[in-house]
Amino acid sequence: MTVLIHISDLHFGPKFDEHLSEVILSEINAAKPDLVVVSGDWTMRGRVSEYERARDYLQKLPPPVLTIPGNHDQPLHWMGSVERFTRPWARYRTYIHQDTDVVFRAAGLFVIGLLDSHNLLPGGIWSAAQRRWMQKELSSAPSDACKVLVMHHHLLWQGKWSPAGQWFPQRTLNRLAKFGVELILNGHTHIPVAAQSAQGIVIAQAGTSMSTRTRQGHGNTYNRIEISETTIDVAIHEYDSAANHFVPKTHAAFPRRKEVAQ
Repeated sequence: MTVLIHISDLHFGPKFDEHLSEVILSEINAAKPDLVVVSGDWTMRGRVSEYERARDYLQKLPPPVLTIPGNHDQPLHWMGSVERFTRPWARYRTYIHQDTDVVFRAAGLFVIGLLDSHNLLPGGIWSAAQRRWMQKELSSAPSDACKVLVMHHHLLWQGKWSPAGQWFPQRTLNRLAKFGVELILNGHTHIPVAAQSAQGIVIAQAGTSMSTRTRQGHGNTYNRIEISETTIDVAIHEYDSAANHFVPKTHAAFPRRKEVAQ
């Protein structure tokens, strides 16, 4: 069995909760996951001071860690306006990871992470070059590996515009199913979701792990995902202030659609 811990939308900055970050770190260390996934929005406004704190936290996470940037990880303040238009991900590359599109390989597991944020347009967008790279990488995965895609924006729109999600979600899901993707990890909305699409892809959407910017009555959460030969198990853990730790809120076991990946 493979265990993933999925956190998202940390938002180091004014509304970051230091205590929650330490609780989650303790629980991640205790879980001893095969991979920690951070699906974007390390910072609130992409300030250097926020990135310095994010870098220090990244260094505390137990390796291996796969991370991508989110829309908040570009300079979103007037002093960074020029950099946002010319080098939007330069600070992420300096403080978090040199690449914004990444791959992780392990026995029975193939994880690809792609930047899908744009410096001008809202929502999730991939370039033609990214789509070609994604197809090439996914095609190279071992036939017995569970293919996982990490992105920041959501594919389940729930009929609402704000916050904007991935453009053309059904077209994207059809494409990913064709490539054999079995699991998608994303954040962005600050609303946790565990579901299986019509294409058979399991979608585990993480809420905000450490920011007080929670939405629609949901608290701070992270996802624990267990991948076996037959199922993908998603447990959403939510912070319980009385117990001072994260407790399982919902749990769902989805059948692996291996026939999709062939």
